[in-house]
This record gives sequence, C-alpha cells and structure tokens, in this order.
Amino acid sequence: MYLIVKQIHIILVIISVLGFQIRYFYFKVNHHSINVFHRIWPQVIDTLLLVAGISLAVMAGLNPLNANWLLIKLLLLIVYIGFGTLAMKRQNKQQWLAYLLATMSVLYMIFIAIQKSPWL
Repeated sequence: MYLIVKQIHIILVIISVLGFQIRYFYFKVNHHSINVFHRIWPQVIDTLLLVAGISLAVMAGLNPLNANWLLIKLLLLIVYIGFGTLAMKRQNKQQWLAYLLATMSVLYMIFIAIQKSPWL
C-alpha cells in the first residue's frame, strides 16, 4: 500500500509542478484569462497531493518534529504556496521574483524528498 501511495504522490507532484509552470506562463506571461476550471483543478490536485503526503508520513511513522528533513520540506511547502500566490497576483519584477522563488523552493523540496536530508 505504501508504494502505491508513494507513486500517486510522485505523479501528483509532477502534475502540480507542471500545472503551476503552465498556468504561470499561459495566464501571466501570455495574458490569457483564467476560467473556473483553471482556478479549481490546481486546488484539487494540491489537496490530493497533501493527503497523499500526510498518508505517507503516517504509514512510515514519520513525525516532522523528529525528522528534520520532513519539517524543512513542510516549511518549504508554505514558502512555495506563498510565493506561488504572489507570482500569480503581482506584476513585473515582483511577479518574476516570486515565480523564481516558488520554483526554487519546489525544486529544493524535491531534492529533500529524494535525499531525505535538507542539506545540499
């Protein structure tokens, strides 16, 4: 069961990250309008991703207070959400900086997940 949930989690990570990248360039860079579907589906994917992540932690018996890599990953998730939101709402330099920081934080989360260590 753990491996199935892990694979679902990985697939949802890919969908979520690619979705953010596509939405950013399609709507912010190309200035297309966002319809209801494009506002709702990322929230559904990210909710499923969070549920899968919590399920994995519970199945593995991990506690963020005891596993520093998991705590850092959760803190980076908050950073990613914050900068991702700013990237979709701000304009010009603030928009690009927020996009860059959101992308860097999610890449660092992926690194941490693979290495099981927050250190480079």
